[in-house]
Amino acid sequence: MAQNLVVGLIVIAAALYVGWRYLPKGWLQRLGVKPAPGCGGDDGGCSSCGSCGSGQQPPEEKTVAMPRSRQQSN
Repeated sequence: MAQNLVVGLIVIAAALYVGWRYLPKGWLQRLGVKPAPGCGGDDGGCSSCGSCGSGQQPPEEKTVAMPRSRQQSN
């Protein structure tokens, strides 16, 4: 009986955390809940804060040469 209660509380806590973390900021404000720290706009995505795109160029790609096979052809 106690085990079922503990599992139920853990599931409820996990569901509340997911809601707090991933619901759009506008919804959380209407509910009177402070949004989770970090990125996020009204759409809940990270692209709205601007810190994801730091303006750095991706590293330049380099060509890799594959070694020849050591097998002798007959």
